[in-house]
Amino acid sequence: MAAEAGTHSGGVDRRRVIQELEAQLARTPKAVRPHEHAALAYRLGLAHAEAPAGNPEVGLRKALSYFDVAATIFDPRYDPVEHARVLNGAGAAHRGLGDRARAARLFEQAGELLEQQGRDDERAGVLNNLGLVRAELGQLELAAAACDVAVDLFDRTSAEGRRGRIAALHTRGMAHGALGTDEGLQAALADYRQAAAEIELEEAPYHHGLVQHSLGTTYSALAVRQPGERGRLLAEAVAAFEESLTVFTRRAFPFQHALAKHNLGLAYAGLGGVTNLRRALAGFEDSVAALHPQVHADAWKQAYASMERVETELEQRFPGQSRADHFVALVAACDVEERRALLHERIVRIMDLPVENRRRSALTELALASAGLSREDARVVMEAELSVLIELPSDQLETGLRARLDAHRRLDDEDIREEADRTFDQAISDALQGPQRIAVRDLLYSTGWERP
Repeated sequence: MAAEAGTHSGGVDRRRVIQELEAQLARTPKAVRPHEHAALAYRLGLAHAEAPAGNPEVGLRKALSYFDVAATIFDPRYDPVEHARVLNGAGAAHRGLGDRARAARLFEQAGELLEQQGRDDERAGVLNNLGLVRAELGQLELAAAACDVAVDLFDRTSAEGRRGRIAALHTRGMAHGALGTDEGLQAALADYRQAAAEIELEEAPYHHGLVQHSLGTTYSALAVRQPGERGRLLAEAVAAFEESLTVFTRRAFPFQHALAKHNLGLAYAGLGGVTNLRRALAGFEDSVAALHPQVHADAWKQAYASMERVETELEQRFPGQSRADHFVALVAACDVEERRALLHERIVRIMDLPVENRRRSALTELALASAGLSREDARVVMEAELSVLIELPSDQLETGLRARLDAHRRLDDEDIREEADRTFDQAISDALQGPQRIAVRDLLYSTGWERP
């Protein structure tokens, strides 16, 4: 799966902007103040194209109607920059509607109008758009050529120019990678590495995530073509996907998060071995959980199929084990840092479930699975679990503790139940500081728990 760009501002603010612009346009007669009218129409086109609410196709078609108004007023002979901006906006709208050939023609015209106008950054942005749409049309060499010019045009002394240059390097990398040859993939790596070297994370976090994700997919593609280097290349892919996930978090970028998790899972599965297969399964679970089966149907089906495939492979090795069993076995096998990160992500995701019964059920399932581990493995998992829960809001801490107790009460064998309680009590002593330990035990006592 390839990560996609694009975020939107809040729907209420965007609608207000559109309403205000429409009111201004109505107060600005075309016959009397044509340039002001055209500028407002252009801004309305942009606002409708970016509108996050409602039907996207409707918004893009409204945008085109306003761009048409502006284009008839801004004469390319006397207003080349303004006319080029309108063509660029219209090109983006046509691309969004699927008419890539028309979009390419508009971007080409806009780029030609901006030449020799002292607007290098604007022309570079248009050429990057041209590179994107040419790549989508399969015109990969032409796409790379457009990006060659764009990369050199962007002003590296400004933050906006640096972001534009990184975007153009990324677009060129995608065009090179789409060739599917060793040479093309190596050229893509060179572009992504150059972009990664130039990114200031605070200045362009989204670009950082996107470039790292593309590095990961390119390393993964090379691993297929170069079996002798497979292990090294997949390890590079894992590192790149994990770095992309520092930006593409589940809450901030849920769709990109899901794609990165899926591709990370594929890389782990390719590395092989039980622990990596369990890492892959955990990644696929996270991907499926972040995707909406109707809104993101194709991506969801792909992630679910990957999850089932790895689950089947693990079932052959460990008959009867559930996903929760595999997850806690993975947590127990990892080092302290990875163990805590895995549990933190999983517990926080569960706590975000909208229904309390689902939260309790999922947490109880994990607790039951960990109670079935060896005493030492169970203890390290419980310690990590407590270190996560103690940092959450008090109501979530209580939910997690109650789920743990519910799980232990469901254990049929009295000796096993007592062993689980003793292990949990030891984990409390080892994982928590004095005041935390007291607070947790007080909460447990209030539920009727008796210290073993």
